[in-house]
Amino acid sequence: MRILLAVDQSKDSRIVIRLLQKVKWPVGSTLIMMHVTTLGDEKTTANSSRLPKDKFDDSRKLPLAVHSELHRVEKQLASETLQVQSMVVNGVPGKAILSVIQKKKIDMVVIGSRGLSRISGLLLGSVSEWVLNDASCSVLIGRPTSHKAKSSSILKVLLATDGSDDSWKAVEFLKGVGLPAGSTVTLLHVVRKHTYETEQVVDRAGRSQAEFSKLAKDLCRDRNGVGVSLLKDTRTALDSLSLTIKERMALGHEAKEILKAARQQKVDVVLMGSKGLTGLRRLLMGSVAQTVSQHAPCSVLVVRSSKKS
Repeated sequence: MRILLAVDQSKDSRIVIRLLQKVKWPVGSTLIMMHVTTLGDEKTTANSSRLPKDKFDDSRKLPLAVHSELHRVEKQLASETLQVQSMVVNGVPGKAILSVIQKKKIDMVVIGSRGLSRISGLLLGSVSEWVLNDASCSVLIGRPTSHKAKSSSILKVLLATDGSDDSWKAVEFLKGVGLPAGSTVTLLHVVRKHTYETEQVVDRAGRSQAEFSKLAKDLCRDRNGVGVSLLKDTRTALDSLSLTIKERMALGHEAKEILKAARQQKVDVVLMGSKGLTGLRRLLMGSVAQTVSQHAPCSVLVVRSSKKS
């Protein structure tokens, strides 16, 4: 796996670094740390050439603390399965990140939801939105949780699943990485409600598969069959992992139910596909992924099944 981590010493940047530290990455993975400076004309085309650390030019006013921080994080993240390297790029942050994604054939880009760069109070949130919309790979957007974690050594993940290719790619992602022992994954399937229906949720907690299936049938009527089977198949796909698996089915609107579950379950990461299935029609779920990434009370990983051309 090839990972690009955009760092800028902001609070959100530190959050994603701690998150990456908790995961055991596939053998042979590479993480490229990238710091983007906005020196000179901010409208200039991003230049992705690496700046030699031994030929630092004071005239460019690049803080030496940046190089020191990159070295520190390199040591922090490097492991037996993850090789870490760094680069400094001068240019427009969003454009520079997207350029490196293409050139380095990145599988996942990691970025904070907000950064240090502020112009008249404008937060760097627009950069994370830009990258989410245009990146040719999966995108992890780091954000502080709205709750205080009970343990810093485990992760609580909410996996929104709907049977789409991207949704199964998210399942494969979980199977390919190593989450800390004792971590919890809550599986969520949302059945879109009709305008006249009331939003409802069913958790499997403490119930047998048969009991859960009956409640789901009562909740979603003729539209429940696919959801119940999907949750069962997803759980089966993850059973080999040493994780606590929970199941949850909701009748409502996708983004709203995902956000509600993230708050109620107090998760650290929402994991979802960038495209999904709604009813019998395949629709682009960009608006759902964007809404969740903007308003989630935690970090969000949006998975793409294949790279854009």
